[in-house]
Amino acid sequence: MSLRLHAVVRAGRWLPVGSPFRLVELEDLAVVVSDRRDDGSLAAQEVIDDLAGLCELLPGGPVLPLRIGTTAADEAAARTAVLALTPSSLRRHLDNLDGVAEMHVRLVFDQDTALRAVYDTGAYTGRGADVIAQGELIARGIVAWRRNQADALLAPVSAAARAVAVLEAPEHTEELRAYLLPLDQVEAVRAVVAAMEGVTATCTGPLPAFHFLDLAPRESTSRWGW
Repeated sequence: MSLRLHAVVRAGRWLPVGSPFRLVELEDLAVVVSDRRDDGSLAAQEVIDDLAGLCELLPGGPVLPLRIGTTAADEAAARTAVLALTPSSLRRHLDNLDGVAEMHVRLVFDQDTALRAVYDTGAYTGRGADVIAQGELIARGIVAWRRNQADALLAPVSAAARAVAVLEAPEHTEELRAYLLPLDQVEAVRAVVAAMEGVTATCTGPLPAFHFLDLAPRESTSRWGW
């Protein structure tokens, strides 16, 4: 049976009782692994469960997530995969991520409010313009407006974060950002997000630092990716 590789952590750390993971150690590092299904498939629920399992590891120390779907034939190949990622770089990342984790904040603005704000700027008149061009202009205006609104609303979160990443949002009225936050600031950030008015605001995490690392092998069997 082959292995699925989930993350790199420090050797000798604890795993939660009942965890599907085990550690394959290489000096002071370890790769978090689990047994791979015989048919090699990766179901959506497995991805969700694996992410939940990695989140459970965060209180015990930093977790460097690998690309979902990364595999190895056996423990020797898993150690080789760690070596390919350069142990000195992994140690540096682990040190940098001590006491921090990724949090996602999602803001969804009311579409009518966004449209009124775009029209009120006076930049769009709607006269003498191609329909497609009009739509693109409005969409750009909404994105710019939403970005400014998000900057103001999320200023306290940004101030507490070590790093910020603006993620691709599926809708013009939706803003999605990832923050690298100290773990002792997580509850304060939740409170800030919960208190926001005039917008639907949610936060998710703490999560492993998916958007603040580049540890994925160049070749991967993942169809999920990050």
